[in-house]
Amino acid sequence: MPTHRFTFASIAVRQALLSTLVTLAAMVFLATAASFAIERSMRADLQRMIDADIDGLAEIMVDGGPAELVRRAIDRTAWRPSAGARAYYGIADANAVRRAGNIGVPRGVDAGRSQVAEISLGDDRVLLRATRLRGGWTLVVGRSLRGIEALQHRLRVDFLGVAVVAVVATLIAGLAVAARLRARVEALSQTFTRFERGDLAARSSIDRGGTAGIDELGQLARHVDEHFDWTQALLIAQREISDNIAHELRTPLVHLDTRLLGALGHNHDDIVAAELHLARSNIRSIVSLFDALLDLTLAETGGPTTDTSSFDLSEIAADLAELYTASAEEAALDFKARITPGVTQRGEAMAMTRLIANLLDNAFKYAPAGSKVQLIVVAGPRIIVEDNGPGIAAADAEHIFLRFRRAAAPDTGHGLGLALVKIIAARHGLSARVEDAGPGARFIIERHDAGTKGSS
Repeated sequence: MPTHRFTFASIAVRQALLSTLVTLAAMVFLATAASFAIERSMRADLQRMIDADIDGLAEIMVDGGPAELVRRAIDRTAWRPSAGARAYYGIADANAVRRAGNIGVPRGVDAGRSQVAEISLGDDRVLLRATRLRGGWTLVVGRSLRGIEALQHRLRVDFLGVAVVAVVATLIAGLAVAARLRARVEALSQTFTRFERGDLAARSSIDRGGTAGIDELGQLARHVDEHFDWTQALLIAQREISDNIAHELRTPLVHLDTRLLGALGHNHDDIVAAELHLARSNIRSIVSLFDALLDLTLAETGGPTTDTSSFDLSEIAADLAELYTASAEEAALDFKARITPGVTQRGEAMAMTRLIANLLDNAFKYAPAGSKVQLIVVAGPRIIVEDNGPGIAAADAEHIFLRFRRAAAPDTGHGLGLALVKIIAARHGLSARVEDAGPGARFIIERHDAGTKGSS
């Protein structure tokens, strides 16, 4: 079943995180741009207020003289607005003596050029302009920037709140879309897995798209189903052809073997008898190959086992170990079995018997005299058949479970035993693999999700 785990390896999750980062970057850019735009606009408004104030005071200087200018400056300095930027005024005479106001003429500010400056005044930042009036008097008019700073702070807080909401909403929406996409992809992947394990009826059950029509993933699922339909038809046709060939050829071969057996009963020539025995051996080998092909085809096209009954796998393994002990003595092999009691498995007991027997046959066939062969069955279930023989080359290990594939030596058998092992294992939800036992080979049958483990 799909796991729906959110991992960074998931394309859908990475896309959701990327969308969230893009949203966050857009919010930061928008907040920065808005802050700069608002600051420029408010500074321009303050500058216009300062210029208008200077124009008014300059006219007062022309109409009423310095005394009236000082009086008006004192009045304006005493006035504190309840809202808006605090006002700053400063008046100095021709000798640079301060005559009125709450601010002096800042150093470095050229009043002759009516220069604009920004200074720190205590804990306040002030935007001001100093200008030269008639008679050599100097007028300084400024406005506090604290209002702009306070507004920028509020904007940053507001934008932060909006950004958090937008990012969280984008992340939630993105992960929701990612979860749906991941579930659809995993369902499609599970369909492939089931089909590979022999369930020919496996078809994708994912949503093909929304009301607007079939999306890209839905189109892919449709093509997968069509391909599986075609593959299933081919496999069924293959099974029917194999069955027909096996039945058509197996029966005449059995009859031929019977006739050869009858001929042996009437024969008195040793040379002819030897040839007849060789012919019978060849016939039995061909019949065995047909039987193996029929078993393999039946197992391969049967899909996962529907038999849910539980059987004692330990008991089956123990019985096989007892049977193979005598064969091991004849082959001069040191055969040991280590079987945990009470290990159970659901499925077909006869098929699992065939699986273990094929593994033991393979080990006995390839291990030279004096080698050690070990059968291990532990809970899981986990089945291990290990020997310390010549082992399997890395190149052979990649395809040892394929049909008609054998190790380099000996040149015996038809190369179908391990293929049948893999198919029976898959039908029971198990995996089959081989690894280097250093020396020798170790065949491991275990659950698909058990991972790679060494033998115990």
